[in-house]
Amino acid sequence: MYTKEYYWFSQYMIITSTLVLTIIWSILPPSLGEAVPQQFISTILDIFPQRRWIITFESIMLMGMLCTYIGLLMYNEDMLTPPLDSLSTVTDAGGQLIIEDDADVFIKKWAFKETSGIYDLPLMDACQLLYLYDSDDTTL
Repeated sequence: MYTKEYYWFSQYMIITSTLVLTIIWSILPPSLGEAVPQQFISTILDIFPQRRWIITFESIMLMGMLCTYIGLLMYNEDMLTPPLDSLSTVTDAGGQLIIEDDADVFIKKWAFKETSGIYDLPLMDACQLLYLYDSDDTTL
């Protein structure tokens, strides 16, 4: 019944202890032989690989992670981002545009009132209202 929980916990413990032992082994000074019995040191040396291989493996893993992160960033920028001329960069699929033939009717009816999230103002009309006219002058 609890086999998955035990499995993930044991995997977590094994990976964490391996990581901690690897970091300790790569950081320990080589002159550790005076404080610890020689039999214990030789047993550890027989189990673990040499320090230079541990540091090489850690460096390769770090560079692999860096290349993966950069690759994912480039993939997100190039493949998943829509082009600038796509309509999806301006509005979503559920947007409803308000189109009025008369500009005065558009300004009085829609421009300075909230849309309640139901209608979207056309992009060109919103840009004209924001940037073309002064803030006091709303006539066309």
